[in-house]
Amino acid sequence: MDAQIIARRYARGLFGLTEERKSSDSVQVDFEDLANILKADDSLIQFLAAPQLLDSDKHAVVDKVFQGKVHENLYSLIHLLVAKHRTDFIVEIADEYEILYNASRDIVGTRLITAIPLTDDEINAIRTKLNKLTGRKIDLETEVDPKIIAGVIAIVGDKIIDRSIRHELEVLREQLLELKVN
Repeated sequence: MDAQIIARRYARGLFGLTEERKSSDSVQVDFEDLANILKADDSLIQFLAAPQLLDSDKHAVVDKVFQGKVHENLYSLIHLLVAKHRTDFIVEIADEYEILYNASRDIVGTRLITAIPLTDDEINAIRTKLNKLTGRKIDLETEVDPKIIAGVIAIVGDKIIDRSIRHELEVLREQLLELKVN
């Protein structure tokens, strides 16, 4: 079965439960933190997915690592994933959960790419402008890429707003190449 389909099923189940129990906010924070850790180092996923280890040993590790440290709904999900041998989908489930969470709260994920690091005031000013432009709450992640030379690129959901010097130079180059010189 496709990883995205599996992840979406578990995410929907968890999201439905957490909405019902009014715990979506804290589960989202814990799940996002967990996914970021696992994206950086997947050794825990490899351990939990190892077929040569007993499930009881895996559950003991889950208890030791997560009990009392993440929301009980997320803790229960991790145990379920161990029992169902689906732990290799934890990151994908977290991503799908975030999509459901953001959609329910009218939040749009946004990447902001700049040539140099921005101050908090500059980031907040851009977030405010994007909030007004989209009419939605902006979940902003910043990234520095010196290749854009100057300016900013905002990827808001599936839309790209490119106000970088690199882009402007590319547009100018295309226009100059289209000119016919006699």
